[in-house]
Amino acid sequence: MNLEQAKKQIADLTAAKTAIIKKAQLQNRDLDGEEQIMVAELDGCIQGTKNELQKPGERLTVGGGSLATDGLANRRGDNTLIPPGGRKDYRSLHGNGGLQWTDKETSFFGAVFSGRHHPGLINAMGETVPSDGGFLIPSETASKIHAVSLENELVMPRCYVQPMKSNECKVPGMVIGDHSTALFGGFTASYTAEAGTINEADPKARSMTLTGKKLTGMIRFSSELAADTTGGFQQIIDICGKGLGWYRDKSFLKGSGAGEPLGILNSNCLITVDADLGQDPATVTYNNICNMVGRLFAGSFSNSVWVVHQSAIPQLLALTIPVGTGGSYVPVLKENGTGWSLMTRPVIFTEKTEPLGTKGDIMLCDFSQYVVGLREGMRFDTSIHAHFTTDEILARLIERHDGMPLWDSALTLADGSTTVSPFVTLAARE
Repeated sequence: MNLEQAKKQIADLTAAKTAIIKKAQLQNRDLDGEEQIMVAELDGCIQGTKNELQKPGERLTVGGGSLATDGLANRRGDNTLIPPGGRKDYRSLHGNGGLQWTDKETSFFGAVFSGRHHPGLINAMGETVPSDGGFLIPSETASKIHAVSLENELVMPRCYVQPMKSNECKVPGMVIGDHSTALFGGFTASYTAEAGTINEADPKARSMTLTGKKLTGMIRFSSELAADTTGGFQQIIDICGKGLGWYRDKSFLKGSGAGEPLGILNSNCLITVDADLGQDPATVTYNNICNMVGRLFAGSFSNSVWVVHQSAIPQLLALTIPVGTGGSYVPVLKENGTGWSLMTRPVIFTEKTEPLGTKGDIMLCDFSQYVVGLREGMRFDTSIHAHFTTDEILARLIERHDGMPLWDSALTLADGSTTVSPFVTLAARE
């Protein structure tokens, strides 16, 4: 599919989705069950087409070895690792299973907020800690929340995603090692004469365990909003989706790994490039950028992106390449009509990392060397008691996921001294 065909398909799908929603709004009612399913399917198709426009990610590799194939990774709901650029809508990750909402007269949120018993509301206590409570969210509603979050995330569309059918899942990996003695996983090779003795290698593999970490989002809103029709419920879906995406990104970038995903900034494979000697606080220099590129694993360059805190924008805009006397102004940060690039690699500005002058304010990352585990099923619960006197409702959304880099350490190159990694950042300038 070429670019123009993809754009037309996205426009057609969006128009079909809008028509369904407007029809319900004109009739002053919520989307019925069949309409919700149709909208969720259209959202998935739209996101899938958008993903196909991106440059396809490399297979899950560490120096050329593959842990998943592109063909397998696009099956729906078969628990297969999905690569960067692959379809990550809810159905592609988890298939057509899960809780189905069959009541065409009542929306899921309408049933939750009604305060009355509804047979479609399945309590989540059976599979988790009883005190957690909540209701399992039907697949079509979870699909819409997931579609909103995916559109607003910077890590998940670019990394590997492992659908999780249970709370724990193991992903194979290799010990990164030292190229001065062996390649990834301890691989060695040598030229051998006829009938000569072949040297034995002892490759080392490791198992990475993804364990569902519970992310709980809280929403407080008026009972009037809960009593509203479609618009109110769509607003809740948008808030939940954007909130999930924001906090997931934050944890994938700088999570501690204790009760939350292991973020890149706290991983053992991160390389931190020193600031220039005598560099002023809260500055970024051309030499900083060059040194960071020099420490990026060469195999990661084509997949890499810069992740920069928004407070660093003025520094990058003022950055120029030194050309000596008589030279012209040569900007380092370049605008290309659709975004920004630095040393030919795309730049993503965000508030989700660390502010200017702090370690992590500028990062060079190959997210294809990061894996996310996403647990099937979301939960939703409400309470009128916490804010009873103000007639407000407190709601919580719970999702489980995990994430960690595929590398267990930085790589020492064949020279025995230079270290490189898919993840590079700049040290603090104090």
